[in-house]
Amino acid sequence: METYKKDGFFQKYCENMRKNIGQNEFNDFAQLESDEKRFEFINALKSIVTELKLAREFKGKNLERSLEFKNLGNKAFQKESWTEALAHYNLCYLATPEGNEAERAIILANRSAALYHLEKYDQALKDIQRAIDHNYPKDLMYKLTERKARCYLGKKDHVKALQCFKDTLPALDECKLPLERRQKLERDAQIMIKLLPKNIEAEAKLAKSKKATAAPKNPPHPDHYVEKGLYFDYSQDEGRFAKTNTDLKPNTIILLEKPHVSVLLEEYSLSHCSTCFKRVTIPVCCPKCSDVIFCSEACEKKANSSYHRYECGFLPIFWKSGASITCHMALRMITQKTEEYFVGLRYELDGLTSEVTDKLNNDDYRKVYKLVTHEDKRSPEDYFQRTLMATLLNACLSLGGYYKSKESESFIGGLLLHNLQFLQYNAHEISELQRENERDIGKSTFIGGGLYPTLALFNHSCEPGVTRYYRGNSVCVRTVKGIPAGSMVAENYGPLFTQVSREERRSTLLNQYKFTCNCRACAGDWLKFADMDSNVLRFKCDGGKNCSNVLEIPAEINEFMVQCTECGEHTNIMKGLKSLQDTDMLFKSATKLHEAGEYEFALKKYVEMMNTLDEVLVPPYRDYHLCQQGLRSCMLEFGNRFIRMVSKK
Repeated sequence: METYKKDGFFQKYCENMRKNIGQNEFNDFAQLESDEKRFEFINALKSIVTELKLAREFKGKNLERSLEFKNLGNKAFQKESWTEALAHYNLCYLATPEGNEAERAIILANRSAALYHLEKYDQALKDIQRAIDHNYPKDLMYKLTERKARCYLGKKDHVKALQCFKDTLPALDECKLPLERRQKLERDAQIMIKLLPKNIEAEAKLAKSKKATAAPKNPPHPDHYVEKGLYFDYSQDEGRFAKTNTDLKPNTIILLEKPHVSVLLEEYSLSHCSTCFKRVTIPVCCPKCSDVIFCSEACEKKANSSYHRYECGFLPIFWKSGASITCHMALRMITQKTEEYFVGLRYELDGLTSEVTDKLNNDDYRKVYKLVTHEDKRSPEDYFQRTLMATLLNACLSLGGYYKSKESESFIGGLLLHNLQFLQYNAHEISELQRENERDIGKSTFIGGGLYPTLALFNHSCEPGVTRYYRGNSVCVRTVKGIPAGSMVAENYGPLFTQVSREERRSTLLNQYKFTCNCRACAGDWLKFADMDSNVLRFKCDGGKNCSNVLEIPAEINEFMVQCTECGEHTNIMKGLKSLQDTDMLFKSATKLHEAGEYEFALKKYVEMMNTLDEVLVPPYRDYHLCQQGLRSCMLEFGNRFIRMVSKK
């Protein structure tokens, strides 16, 4: 991933700094051997805060603008355009400045009304409670108690609805309504108070009968899981890499992992939760800025007690600078922990071993510190750009009040530079499957970046054995083919061999990741999917593990048995051809189920097909890779998804 984009102010600043530094001075910088020393050197040249006039910006909060959005929401509400009203109330809530508690309470109450009419009862109840927490006026409280009762009626929770109708009566004592209107509301509440006990009695009997026949619930997915057969080996050429000591079947979940750090792209900062990456329709906002949103008070509290308290007000500057998402991740790796935390690690970082780090939790900085940086392959120019970026990130820390002591600034500045290096090779793009409509096949879209300590140890293959998808910002890795015991378990860092030529793949990987790929697709220079000959079948030799020869057989063969030229064993071709006829039916069935949205059933068909293909054929082979694509497509459906337009039935 790049350090910065060309449309931001950082590029020009970097170019000017490079021009103004003398060659002798630059040579002195090039001789430095530690990140801390590099940071000290560049940070001492000029004050980046003064040069770029850096300061916190809180331009999004504006009471006048907030009231405009509220008026638009009220007009839409009066027209019974509930969705439009909700959109305006969201914007109003986001724009309301800190300290305007009364106005915030009113807008949350208004939003709860729109949610009630949209039959989003749980969200409406949450907004009602938020309005109460923000000291909603006592003379209007009857509105919330009555709406709360209606929400519980919608949820068929008659016990809570009854209590809320009872609460409405004393709330009406505080109201300033005309007598006739007040008496009508009292009568309506009294009617419900008389009717609901009968409903509650019937409801209790129904609940008792349902409880007796209820099916057991599936246990929730754990936050962190590593398949028991997975382990990490080491070689001089490969570094640390994932292997399996058991046979892995297709569609085996081998990893569930939360990120050590994750950051949303700017364009998704107001549509997804900044903390957990869930798509948000009813946002909880930051009290100070309008640059991010959250899905809940829990995520907002987590953010403002750690990373966001230091990033708040700097995000507009950060985005204008053109800094890449890896730069933002490098900063957040620091802001999500305290200065004292890092100072406490200072003298143990360089002595870390994999025996120690493998036992640590994912949120421990030591877990990721030793990830590959390729520092020996970096040019002085590369170090200069990254070190200058580290000074920009450090300026945000300093201005945001992160440092209690200036003594730790050079050390943490060095960590920022170190983060920028290993994130380049170890970060992953977090995606969401986005569709324009329900029938659209969908496109996997980059919405943010994350660093996953276990996933970062998986090596690359242009013909990977796994695929990954995301739930919020957590990653799930599943197999898309059978992987025998003793084999490497590889993911994919770039283009697949089925789509891009070996020369282009190798060039991309060498440029971005500093290695020449020699996976079996590259070593054998496998054909792209479009160039594969469907009239030639690639059979496994029945010699089993003792023979790895591939029998290339014309599709229109009449022989029953074919002798291997290497081991001399005979392979029953007709038996294999019969199995392939079965896979044709499986593929058609899986495709229909997939198109119908029956993803679990489609997946089972694709898995059955892949098991058969794994027994008979050797890739590259068209049907084999079509089946793998079907597996990948189904698996993406279990991750982040979004349909822009939902058709009406």
